[in-house]
Amino acid sequence: MPILTNPTLYHQALSRVVEGAIAGGQVVIIGRGSQVILAGRRDVMHVRIVAGLKHRIAYVMKREGLDRASALNRIQVKDQDRMRYLQSYYHRRPDDTALYDLAINTSIIDLDSAVDLILQALEHKAAQFKTPTQELGPATGLAPYPGQPEDIRPPIS
Repeated sequence: MPILTNPTLYHQALSRVVEGAIAGGQVVIIGRGSQVILAGRRDVMHVRIVAGLKHRIAYVMKREGLDRASALNRIQVKDQDRMRYLQSYYHRRPDDTALYDLAINTSIIDLDSAVDLILQALEHKAAQFKTPTQELGPATGLAPYPGQPEDIRPPIS
């Protein structure tokens, strides 16, 4: 199995699979560096799901039937693998917010509500397809401030 033991072949095959899945139509891809592989595509919604460690441990324990120590180990190994892969091949970090359209903290928001938020964001993003890229961004549709805003600076210690 040379593809599983050769990191370069694995990376090339993975990239082809992700690109092929997207070419086939509407899909959900979880992980696999797809936030970087597909970063330049406006027709893709990139979502990062996060949660505090204690919530992640509880989730893995419940879903996978693991004890606390095994769940923690599984989470740590997967986090390290993700970090290493994205850094090695893309020089990016999985927590780079610029890679995502939306981030949802499931420590606070339940999974069904997260799905609702993702669908709403996807619908909004799809509605923007006809808007030229240079007209997108946080200033889209905003009027200037009525006066010069004043900054409140923290005291210097």
